[in-house]
Amino acid sequence: MMSPLRPTAPTATQVPITLLPNTPQGLSLAQGLGSDLIVTWSPPAVDSTHGAASGYNLRYGPSGAGSWTTVSDVTSPYDLSGLPPSTAIDVRIQSTNVAGASAWSAASTLITAAGQSAPNAPTISEVAAPPDGTNTSLSVSWAAPTTDSTHGAAAGYNLRYRTSNSGSWTTVSGVTSPYTIIGLPGATSVDVEVQATSASGTPGVWSDASTASTWGATVVPGDWTAATTQVHGASVAPNGGANLTATAAPTAVTGAAFAWSSSASTVPTTNLITAAPDGQPNGWGQYFSAPATSGTYFLWMLAQGSGDVTIGALVTPPITVS
Repeated sequence: MMSPLRPTAPTATQVPITLLPNTPQGLSLAQGLGSDLIVTWSPPAVDSTHGAASGYNLRYGPSGAGSWTTVSDVTSPYDLSGLPPSTAIDVRIQSTNVAGASAWSAASTLITAAGQSAPNAPTISEVAAPPDGTNTSLSVSWAAPTTDSTHGAAAGYNLRYRTSNSGSWTTVSGVTSPYTIIGLPGATSVDVEVQATSASGTPGVWSDASTASTWGATVVPGDWTAATTQVHGASVAPNGGANLTATAAPTAVTGAAFAWSSSASTVPTTNLITAAPDGQPNGWGQYFSAPATSGTYFLWMLAQGSGDVTIGALVTPPITVS
């Protein structure tokens, strides 16, 4: 009699074994920006007793001190920042995969760059209320500081401002010249200082303070505006003149004027064309002609206070006079 067939035992599934990785190869250090170090390395070799690396850890510390700071999950090249200047730093690298971590590499050592010296103070060339019709801003321009044997070049700038002679400064970092301060109150005197910083972020001393006042009135165009092309000596197209609205903010407006100028930044003080009230709320207007000679001009609209002092300004885009 034949023996009954027995079921075949299932074959065990072979689970691949992941081996620990080798230590990374070719660890190298180079100078980065400021006192940073750039760390590079190569993947470790794969062999019969070591698997492939899937990640890397880095550790660093003062050379020979034996104290380490570890950074996990880094990639090559790695920018090691926040290091002190002129300091020897040891760096080691370790490979990782799902099986674990390799031994740490031998240390590579490099002295970080010397800290950059702080720049000299910039020179503020102008602080002025811009001719944009508003009364809430000041435009600040400055020149880069000089370099010398004890002061490096400026790589950036900070700016601070306050109501004149008050004790509290508002600081704005990472600005460029010219810079416009906004959100200021009207008819207010403001102190401004600028500070240069080095490429490593080392700040220099603050500049001398410059002081200017915001406009005391706002200016907006009226419904008669000058066309962008005009005929020299002829009545201003298309309406024979222009008008504006000048609003006390907070300085009282006692008059208004127009002026032709070749400059879009310097407020005219001569050859002003006096405006008269035009019957509209805060409105002023006048009939007048284009300049007598051809060229590119800007038409200024000015609000005036006591003594015909300009207390607000708005300048047009370029107007071509032919």
